[in-house]
Amino acid sequence: MKRFTGVLFLALLIVIMLFSLTCQAKEVVIYSYDSFGQTLMEMMEKYMAEKYQAKVRFVLFEDTGAMYTRLLMEKKKPQADVVIGLDEVYLVDAKRDDLFRAYKPKAFAQIREELVFAKDFYLVPFDYGYITFNYDSELLPKPPKTYAELIKPEYNKKIVIPNPTTSSPGQAFLLSTIAYFGEDKYLDFWKELKKNILVMPSNWSLAYGIYTNGEAPLVLSYGTSPVYHLVYDKTERYQALVLDQVSWAQIEGAGIVKGAKNPELAEAVIDYLLSLELQEALTESQFMYPVRVDAKLPTSFRIAAQAKEILNRRLDLQEIHDKLEQWLKDWENVMR
Repeated sequence: MKRFTGVLFLALLIVIMLFSLTCQAKEVVIYSYDSFGQTLMEMMEKYMAEKYQAKVRFVLFEDTGAMYTRLLMEKKKPQADVVIGLDEVYLVDAKRDDLFRAYKPKAFAQIREELVFAKDFYLVPFDYGYITFNYDSELLPKPPKTYAELIKPEYNKKIVIPNPTTSSPGQAFLLSTIAYFGEDKYLDFWKELKKNILVMPSNWSLAYGIYTNGEAPLVLSYGTSPVYHLVYDKTERYQALVLDQVSWAQIEGAGIVKGAKNPELAEAVIDYLLSLELQEALTESQFMYPVRVDAKLPTSFRIAAQAKEILNRRLDLQEIHDKLEQWLKDWENVMR
């Protein structure tokens, strides 16, 4: 009888251990930035719990630079399964550092073609936003509509641009001028624009605060910033401005970490990111555009920026990677 009891105890112990291991395996770890929408996180947690009986653990970072550094530190022993939020400019470094494994999502055919920055889906685009000027329609009823108009004397000291050396929107605008004017002429544009710039803060938040405080009527921001004010402040005072109907697009990607502990769950996360449900939800959660061609935009997006062409494809990602440091140095020399 004692032997039989011992066998039952051992069997029960094995069952408990297997159940424990199973529970541990049913957790997917996602790295993202700290402004990733709470609504999206809750949707993802619910979906993974109901569909896969899996727990989602988010680890959030202050910025993507810190997130990328963590991935490098953990490369030999990955702690994350999925990373959400790396811009396309990280692609060259990510491939060099061998951080991800390619995965073609189920909805790949629904992604706008010009937004796919890795044809092998090493990183998968999931949202994007135009980097554009915004203007205060009460302070500036007649805004510039072209790059040529932006440098006119009438806009003297009326423009705020976050510094390209410390701000991702600022850097995106610098790249847009290189793409638009060419590597041999973009500095000529900046020499003229310099006269009209009031200040160049270190980050977007400071720049946008100066703008909303009424200290300047023009600010470099996001094409969906006016949507935020419409939704939360119930005002259309702030408007998006797309110069010459072209704009740089900030394209955010997601990827499966190479050596992820739960690759199948990671694939499920990527697929859900591209689902119509989440794509349509991110518009007023992230205030970004969905990448799916069939995703419907909310009515608030009627005042969001619309560009006929994204300038990203005029520059090669490898070229940006190789030349950006020199472009920034040359820009600094002009702006001193």
